[in-house]
Amino acid sequence: MDYYIHLCILIGIYLILAQSFNLTFGLGRLFNLAHVASYAIGAYTTALLSTDAGWSFFPCMVASIITGGLLASLIGAISSRLSQDYFAIGTLAFSSVVSALLINWKSITRGVLGIAGIPRPIVLGEELIDNRYFLALTIACALVTQLFLFVLFRNRFSRQMRAQAENEQASKALGCNASSVRLSSFFVASSCAGLAGSLFAYYINYIDPSSFSLTEMIFIMTISVVGKPGSFWGVIAATIFLVLLPEPLRFIDFSPGILGPMRQLLYAVILFGVVAYNRERLFPQQRSV
Repeated sequence: MDYYIHLCILIGIYLILAQSFNLTFGLGRLFNLAHVASYAIGAYTTALLSTDAGWSFFPCMVASIITGGLLASLIGAISSRLSQDYFAIGTLAFSSVVSALLINWKSITRGVLGIAGIPRPIVLGEELIDNRYFLALTIACALVTQLFLFVLFRNRFSRQMRAQAENEQASKALGCNASSVRLSSFFVASSCAGLAGSLFAYYINYIDPSSFSLTEMIFIMTISVVGKPGSFWGVIAATIFLVLLPEPLRFIDFSPGILGPMRQLLYAVILFGVVAYNRERLFPQQRSV
C-alpha cells in the first residue's frame, strides 16, 4: 500500500509541473528550459526556511510560489527579446546558472551535500508523517492547480497565447500585447513549479542539486510532448502513463547500475517516436501575413 501511495504522490507533483509547463510550451510554443530551475528554487526555498528559519508549512509554501514567480519575471524580462531557438538557449543558460549556484553556494545550499532533515508539514495542528495524509495534501494542491490552469486553458488568455505563438505581428495588430502575455504565462507556470518544489522537499525530506538536473527537465518535456502540447487532458493522461511506465522494471532482476539508464533510455525512445510520428503537429509551418 505504501508503494502505491508513493506513486500517487509523485503523480500529483508531476501533474503540477507538467501542466504548468504545458501552459507555456503547449499554448505559447515557448521552449522554457528554465522550468526545472523554478522547481528547484521552490524546493530550496522551502528547505531553507523550514530548517534554518523554522517557518511553518503555509508560509514556506507561499514563499516558494513567490520565489518561483519572481524567477520567471527575471527570465521573461531578459529573454523577451529572444525567439524560438534563441529563447530556448537563453532559458537553458538561466537553468545552468541556477544549477551552478546550487552546487557552489555552499554557505546557503550546502552544495552537493544537499539539505537534510526537512520536517514534514503541520496542517491544522497535525504533522503529516503518515504518507496517506501527505497524499491528501498533494491531491488538494494538484486539484486546485489543475482547476486554475483549466480556467486559463479555456479563456481569453489561452487564445492570446496561441495568437502570439502563431504570428506575433498579427496578434499585435489585433491588440494583443505579446510581451505581457508571455510574462504572465511565465509567472503562472513558474509559480506552480515553485509549489511542486515545495511539496517535493516536504515529501522527500532531503534535496540536493542532482534532483533538478536537465534530465528532470527532459522528463517534464516528454510528458508534454506525449500528451500533445496544448492539450489539457492529454498531459494529465501522459503524466500518469509516464510516471507508472518504468515501475515494472523494478520487479526485474537488474543491477542498480543498469536500471537507471534503462529508464532514461525508455523515455528517450518514447520521446523520439512521438516526435517522429507527430512532427507536423509539433512543428507546424509558420504562416505569414
